[in-house]
Amino acid sequence: MTKLAQQFDRNPWPHRLAVLLVCATVALLIAGGLVTTTRSGMAFKDWPTSDGFNMLTYPFWRATGDKVVEHSHRLMGAAVGMTTIVLCIAIAKTDSRRWVQVLAAAAVGLVIAQGILGGMRVRADAVLLARIHGCVAPLFFAVVVGLAAVTSKRWATPTRVAQDSAMRKLFLLAVAITIMSYVQLVVGAHLRHVGPNATADMFRLALVFHLILAAALLIQIAVFAFSVLRTRRIYIPALWPALFLLLLMMLQISLGLWTWTLKYSWPGSVLGEWQFTSGWTNTAGSFAQSATVTAHVVNGSLILGTSLLLALRLFRSMSHSQAAPCVGRGLVGASQ
Repeated sequence: MTKLAQQFDRNPWPHRLAVLLVCATVALLIAGGLVTTTRSGMAFKDWPTSDGFNMLTYPFWRATGDKVVEHSHRLMGAAVGMTTIVLCIAIAKTDSRRWVQVLAAAAVGLVIAQGILGGMRVRADAVLLARIHGCVAPLFFAVVVGLAAVTSKRWATPTRVAQDSAMRKLFLLAVAITIMSYVQLVVGAHLRHVGPNATADMFRLALVFHLILAAALLIQIAVFAFSVLRTRRIYIPALWPALFLLLLMMLQISLGLWTWTLKYSWPGSVLGEWQFTSGWTNTAGSFAQSATVTAHVVNGSLILGTSLLLALRLFRSMSHSQAAPCVGRGLVGASQ
């Protein structure tokens, strides 16, 4: 057993905290998505207080409507922030890898910046700050997923892979998918937070770019998943995440189409004229529309996190193979 694996056996809590933080961040992304979709971001005009109350002592039982949504978002943000700080302290005390400590500190910096951005968005009532706030959220989620990956025992005892061009291409493709996923989320944040000076042409251009990126992502993820299946190795650490990523992308395309349908109209004028479809169009503000748009946003972050996890696993397996070369070609178990 390696020294790193022994470290994880002695204290598994950093990884457990990181996994807890990943789950909590997903819940926070859902809450944040609902705040934007339901336009609840300005339910309170003050920050860090809520109607003059301390955030933690605000009489929640008096809240109704938008204030329930926004205050829930604030409380969940505070919980995620505290969990991030605890995780950073745990890593500093138990993990000797300097770069992991720096990554944990970066997560703390991001969550603090995100909280300040959210507060300043309220105080200034600025759409630009809301847009930046929406871009930082998935970035923080990606860092948290990275922390969960590098604090796991799998990272200490990775499966070795052959150092061939196929594995390198898979790794580079996973990196490209990760970068493109984040760019897609940035474009999506622009579409969700349309500024007061935005024109119809600007919105149309961003939408077209969003659709082109979606098509490119779908092709890349499909190529990646089928490439993993076609390698026919003994074991590939990217197999199930790759299939899960393809499933997420197909779901994302469906949610995107459904989002457009509920908010505007069915694609094509013929479907919109049918009587049984008329009740499902132009329903902006309805529960179905809010849930679908929020799911679309959160699923985009899950695509980012999964693609990053794939890239990290492939990188770790390949770097491990350089230190301890495989016997022959293909994948071999870590114990061999």
